[in-house]
Amino acid sequence: MNYVVPAPSVQYMEYRKDTSSPTQPTSNSDENQTEEEEMQSTKPHPIVQNGLYAAEMFAAHIARQHVVSFIINNDYIYVWFFDRENTIQGAAINFIQDLPRFLVLLLIMQRMRYEQWGLNAVFEPEPGFLGKVMVKDTGIDLELDVKSDERVTHFGIRGRATTVFPVKSKALSELPRDCHFLNESLNSEPDILDEVYKIAQRNPDVQGHVPELVWFHKFKGTSTSKIRIALGLKDAEQAEQGSRALYIIVFRKLIPITTLSGKDLLEAWWQIVKCHRALWKGGVLHRDVSPSNLMVYRLRGKFIGVLNDYDLSSFKRDGPSGLECTGTVPFMAVQLLTPEAIAGKVEHLYAHDAESFIWVLMWVCLRYEGGKLLSKNRPLEKWLKLDANECRAAKNDFRYSRLCYMRPSGSHEVCWEVVLKCFMGVHWLYTPMGYRKLSDQSAFELLLEEPMQGYL
Repeated sequence: MNYVVPAPSVQYMEYRKDTSSPTQPTSNSDENQTEEEEMQSTKPHPIVQNGLYAAEMFAAHIARQHVVSFIINNDYIYVWFFDRENTIQGAAINFIQDLPRFLVLLLIMQRMRYEQWGLNAVFEPEPGFLGKVMVKDTGIDLELDVKSDERVTHFGIRGRATTVFPVKSKALSELPRDCHFLNESLNSEPDILDEVYKIAQRNPDVQGHVPELVWFHKFKGTSTSKIRIALGLKDAEQAEQGSRALYIIVFRKLIPITTLSGKDLLEAWWQIVKCHRALWKGGVLHRDVSPSNLMVYRLRGKFIGVLNDYDLSSFKRDGPSGLECTGTVPFMAVQLLTPEAIAGKVEHLYAHDAESFIWVLMWVCLRYEGGKLLSKNRPLEKWLKLDANECRAAKNDFRYSRLCYMRPSGSHEVCWEVVLKCFMGVHWLYTPMGYRKLSDQSAFELLLEEPMQGYL
């Protein structure tokens, strides 16, 4: 019997927010149909659910490089490939009409090795591995503490996907590990830090207030461009455009600024504000001011503030970076959460980062008591789950209607006075006619320097 290969399917799944699931259940009963429809309306679209599963698989594993998944719609199966650059969807296979091709797919899957499913052979040579690893060609030994309470895991699909957790190493001593998928065509964090250290040598506001890079390594063969070149989605000249590769970066261990209260918090926060301002003047634009990026260390009995994490930083000499809206949503300036900014039509200004410093200080004052996160009734908890548009609305409501009624925790009374003065400057920036664009120095004075007068 001769087998005739069906014409390749050109079907692709498409997701629109206002459309229903591609598979609509049918029923002989109108009542049952209504119940089914209500159930369908509460379920995520299969493509969204697939993306959530992929994000969970990325978050569950150390430095996972890609995820392969499948969606079945009636008698069609779709192969999806996720990595830190973007998503690739294969054309549908009809596993009834094209059963031999489907069986070949199953045989291939059966023979795929551990790393071909996307697991990193260095950090996870086998499922559930928790032992020591040796990074090839470096002589660096790492004992990973992936169950540490200090572990910070990225939940998402695209992007740098930074994962941070402690390690023990004979070669490096006990240090936190910072793992990224960095954009190959942009300046990497070590490149940025190299310029930061040069500025620190000549500026006391920066010296001692930036992280100390101990070790850096790029893993060969992890570029996301490989599969795209193989599939013909990119040529050699386009290979590095938007592609990402796995890096490991080790820094000296620091303490979160959220552990501080009162004058200690205010002094460390102000040191970081001045460090950020000096770096901006020197041409290094940080662009991701958030509580997790404001750190401290102790020196001679005092806390020293550190501006940490230069993942999203850029050089001013590279030109305006308005095409990439960066930051951590709950702490981003309100203007950067507008549809125009999300679409890349708003330049990221110094005033935006200055506003972020205010949102961070407010956040710590309301949600932390004596250096610890409140165990219940934490204000603004919903902000952590809002998208840009929702967060913009929530922050505007907070500024105009709720700020005057909010009260800080007992250990942050002094800092709260500064917060209220800072927000007066924020109010002045946003008018019914639009956003007042200030020079960098004017924004620094209005939003940060003047409110701090008399507190240090």
